[in-house]
Amino acid sequence: MAAKYHNNIAVYNVYSLIEFSIVCWYFNNVIDYFSKYNLGFYIGLTGVIFGVIDMTLIQPIDMLNSFFLFFEGFCIIGMCLFAFFRLLLKDEELRIFRYHHFWFISIFLFFWCITYLSWGLYNILGTNFSQYIPIITVLIWIVNIITYGGIGSIFLLYPKLQERGK
Repeated sequence: MAAKYHNNIAVYNVYSLIEFSIVCWYFNNVIDYFSKYNLGFYIGLTGVIFGVIDMTLIQPIDMLNSFFLFFEGFCIIGMCLFAFFRLLLKDEELRIFRYHHFWFISIFLFFWCITYLSWGLYNILGTNFSQYIPIITVLIWIVNIITYGGIGSIFLLYPKLQERGK
């Protein structure tokens, strides 16, 4: 897309829909209350419908889909916090630091809180404090490295977590 149309934002917009669907499916399987009523599926379906409407009617597909990104961030942060609530509520014997879903949820919450904040403040900082944009860009890279490194670490440590977990 970048080579042919000189703009690859359409790929990111479509990817956001796919990513949101996968994350909602994950939370539908992790949160007992969600799986009981298929709430993750309904949240994901609502989000995809909203994203498609946004890309076709409100913001063109070749423009950053900021409305959907705010919606996605809000939903994922909310699902992370609800997952923590359900984890702490339902299982008193859970050794939380050995439970792999705790770490996935923590990483999602970390990533999306920083991303949500950066999307909201980027234009303000770019307008009023443009000299700090390179620093913010590096910080976003660091957050991505921590996120993907953390997810990789969970997969590497998964057998150890299972041995000492529940």
